[in-house]
Amino acid sequence: MIGRLTGLLAEKSPPQLLIDVNGVGYEVDVPMSSFYNLPGLGEKVTLLTHFVVREDAQVLFGFLT
Repeated sequence: MIGRLTGLLAEKSPPQLLIDVNGVGYEVDVPMSSFYNLPGLGEKVTLLTHFVVREDAQVLFGFLT
C-alpha cells in the first residue's frame, strides 16, 4: 500500500501528475481542486494517496489534504 508520497513535481497535465521520489516517477491522478493548488514544477510536494486495483487498471489517486 502506498499511503503518502513526498517528492519533486516533475510533470503536471490535468488530471495527472508525475512525482519524482528519489529517482522513481509515480503517476498520480488528482482531483482538480488539488491540481490547482499544487506548487510549481521542480518544487517539493506531499500527497496523501489511495491505490485502487481493478480488473482492468491500477490507479494511484493523490490528495493534498
